[in-house]
Amino acid sequence: MTELLTTHAEAPWLPWAVQYFFFIGLAATAALLLPLALSPRSGWHPWRDRLALILGLSALTGPVALLADLHQPARFWHFYTQLTPSSWMWLGALILPLFVTLALLVSLSLLMTRISPRQALLRRLAALPWPCARRLRLVAWLGALAGAGILLYTGMEIMVVRARPLWHTAWLPVNLLLTALLALVGLLMALELLLPRRGPAPDAAPLRRALLWLLAALSLTMALWALSGVHNGASWLEARRLFQGFAFWRHLLLLSLAAGALLWLLALVRRHRPLAAADGLTAALALLCAWGFRWVVLMNVQTVPKYGAGLYHLDPHLLSSAGHIVAGTLGLWLALAGAVWMLLDNTGVRHG
Repeated sequence: MTELLTTHAEAPWLPWAVQYFFFIGLAATAALLLPLALSPRSGWHPWRDRLALILGLSALTGPVALLADLHQPARFWHFYTQLTPSSWMWLGALILPLFVTLALLVSLSLLMTRISPRQALLRRLAALPWPCARRLRLVAWLGALAGAGILLYTGMEIMVVRARPLWHTAWLPVNLLLTALLALVGLLMALELLLPRRGPAPDAAPLRRALLWLLAALSLTMALWALSGVHNGASWLEARRLFQGFAFWRHLLLLSLAAGALLWLLALVRRHRPLAAADGLTAALALLCAWGFRWVVLMNVQTVPKYGAGLYHLDPHLLSSAGHIVAGTLGLWLALAGAVWMLLDNTGVRHG
């Protein structure tokens, strides 16, 4: 009887997908802010180079995780040989290469303006006609437009699945956007703490304000999602059923509320203070909340059967490999960051 009610099930979405959605969200939101940061009058200008770094590294790391999630990477070719305009995945397959190309063009253009390489190969690379000034701003705005397309398709390809009520809500793409921005702010705070500038530290007010606005927006969307249950919103009703029927989902919700409340408290207590070591907890919690939201949406929701009772158990081998997947993709991101940092060091650049 137990095997009939609570079976093991293979998950169509693997932990690779969690990593893809996390890193591509970082890249897309960095692309949205970078055109503003290119203006010296913008409050985001001090983070221009760091936004470009996050954009380039995340735009490379995310697609690597996506190809791994396809089980057979060659399947990616099918998107271009079988036209399916009604599919959000097919549309995403058109947007993603364009976005990655623009992201790398912007990131490398800013990097090349900062280095004076001594090696012949790097000198030839730096001598290429990289866009600058007005052309760079134009490319950055095109990248922001492609980034908006990435955020739209990644949210919609999950939301359109009617068979899973928890996914089938208009609030899901909104929350994916807001949590991606939350992760970006947390990462910018972490970089300021881990890699302090040699000159005067920039005013932390833009990061503080962004964090508070994002927490307010996330709280509002949660309240509106709950309010949809009054009008028989299927997503909220399914969440309430799981909360009432399964201890796992009750504990998950309470843990999420506790993490959100702690993040709110930290953001309010330190809203007028300069960035300091105490903000390390805020940055780490923002990143963890954004990543955890994607894990719950993409992995835990798959344990809820579309039809039938009980919950599925995910394959133990899949769960045991999750740590390797997370460590591998994070390691790739850090390795690429280390390569950029070494290049800047070797060319005598003062990091900013």
